[in-house]
Amino acid sequence: MANWAWPEIIDEDSARDAAHMAGGWAGVVAGLTTLFAVISIVSGIRVMGINAFSLVDAVLFAVVAWQTWRGSRAFAVAGLSLYGLEVLYSVATHPPGIGILTIIILLALINGVRGTFGLHKYEQLKQQQQLMMTQPPPMAFQAAMPSTSVPPPPPPDMQK
Repeated sequence: MANWAWPEIIDEDSARDAAHMAGGWAGVVAGLTTLFAVISIVSGIRVMGINAFSLVDAVLFAVVAWQTWRGSRAFAVAGLSLYGLEVLYSVATHPPGIGILTIIILLALINGVRGTFGLHKYEQLKQQQQLMMTQPPPMAFQAAMPSTSVPPPPPPDMQK
């Protein structure tokens, strides 16, 4: 991908790449959340506002990562929504709350939504093309040409 911040989604491969990138970043969120939650449990000190309840968040992002990697539109939207709500909560409770990593993850999740929807679109196009290949071509219209030939005689049963 030439443009990591806003990749062009022009075919099935580029759509899959965007979905994989979002799944990877959701996995990073799940991993970092797990790491900080475990550190806060062991040390008893909240690290970056993360506590033991954040393990639930980590599990949610792990599922989002897995399903977005597979191309699920619903989980890509859910992951973006969940992360967006967390960013809004972070901004409201701990200003400024947004760093460069937050922006990178938001862009990746937005591109994941774009990628999963694009992937669905390109898979539908491929199915339609395969369907068109398996159906026989439509019959071409042939105008009846007048004939000067004599019609064949009727079968012997009908001559009586």
